[in-house]
Amino acid sequence: MTLSIETATTDTGVVTVELSGEVDYATAPQIRETITNALEAGGATAIRVDVAKVTVLDSTGIGTIVVAYRIAREMGVALAVVNPNRFITRLFTVVGAEELLEEPTETFSGRERSAAG
Repeated sequence: MTLSIETATTDTGVVTVELSGEVDYATAPQIRETITNALEAGGATAIRVDVAKVTVLDSTGIGTIVVAYRIAREMGVALAVVNPNRFITRLFTVVGAEELLEEPTETFSGRERSAAG
């Protein structure tokens, strides 16, 4: 499977980047380009990376999103990962990137979180 990316921007400048399919070494450049274009276009107040339809997420994909988060933050634009499933939430937690998730999740208890970290 490949990756499909849909974008939408609200009147208030919130850009939603909906990912569908595999987020990995081969598709990470597409994500980087999409987020870069949203930031360079100006007017973005926030970027929401919707991962509800992601079927595969590897370390390159996570790294791409983490770098985008840092760049966006430096530009004054909030970036958050939204609609993660349990697996994606666990991946972000294990690699120490849980702050990218839009909302604190109840996927793990505090004891499980400390064991994962």
